[in-house]
Amino acid sequence: MRPGRAARLGRALAVAAVVVWSIWPIALGVVTSISQQTDVEAARWLPRHPTADAYRSLIGGTSSRRAGGTVAEAGAFQHALANSTQLAVGVTLGTLVVATMAAYAFARLRSRLGSAFFAAMVATMVVPTFVIVVALFQLLADAQLIDTKRGIWLVLLATTTPLATWLLYNQVRELPKEPEEAALIDGCHRVQAFVRVVVPQLLSGIAAVATIVMLAVWGEFLIPLLLSSTANAKPVTVLITEYVGKYSTNYPILAAAGVLALLPPALVALLLNRRITGMLAGSS
Repeated sequence: MRPGRAARLGRALAVAAVVVWSIWPIALGVVTSISQQTDVEAARWLPRHPTADAYRSLIGGTSSRRAGGTVAEAGAFQHALANSTQLAVGVTLGTLVVATMAAYAFARLRSRLGSAFFAAMVATMVVPTFVIVVALFQLLADAQLIDTKRGIWLVLLATTTPLATWLLYNQVRELPKEPEEAALIDGCHRVQAFVRVVVPQLLSGIAAVATIVMLAVWGEFLIPLLLSSTANAKPVTVLITEYVGKYSTNYPILAAAGVLALLPPALVALLLNRRITGMLAGSS
C-alpha cells in the first residue's frame, strides 16, 4: 500500500526538522564569523556590516591584547591545522596497513587463540579513554613522548585500529575464497595472494574505513588535550579552546576558527558519503 498524504507530509516534515537541526549550528557559526563583536553582544541574528576581520585576525594575529580576552597569535592556527592534517593522514595510513592485514589474518587463518585475541581486541572499543588516562600518560612520559606528534600518533593508532579491523574483518569474510585459492595453486605465497587478490577486492571498504578513521582523528579532542602542552603538537581542536578568554571572548574569531576547522572533514564526508553509507550497511 502506498503511504497516505498525511504520512508523506509527516515524513517530509521530520526530514526537514532533522536537516534544520543539523545545519543550524553551522549556519550560526558562519554568520557569527562574519559579524562584529558588538553585533554578537547585542544578539543580532544578522550582522549590520558583514566583515571578514575575524578571519584576517585569526590568520594574521590580533593586534590588541585585552586582559583575559581572545588572543590569536599569527601562524598559530595554520600550524595547528598542519598538525591536525599530519595526524589525520598519518594515523589513517597506519591504521589501514595494520587493520587490513589483521582483518585478513583473523578472517582466513582461523584458530582458537586467534579468535580469543580478536574478541579481546574488539572488546577494547568499549573501554573509555579516561579510564586508562593516568597509566597512558605515565607510559608516554617514561618514553619521553609527551607533547610530541609521534606520541599522539601512537595513541590514536591504538584507539582506531580495533574498529577498523572489525569493519574490514566483516568485509573479508564476505569475499569468496576461490580467487585466493586459485592464486595459491598458481604458485603465489599467502602474502602475494593477499596483496594481489584480496586488497583489490577490499578497495571500496578500505576507502570507507579510511574516511571514518580520518574524520574520527580530525575531531579527537581528549587525547591531544592530555598529551600536548605547547604548539609543537597541538591540533586545531585543542587550539580552538584557547580562544575562549577568562573575562571576555571574541566570538567572531572563535566562530571563524570553528568554520575553518570544519571545512576539511566536511569535504571528505561529502565526497565519500556513499562509501561510508555502504560500508556501515554492509557491516550491520
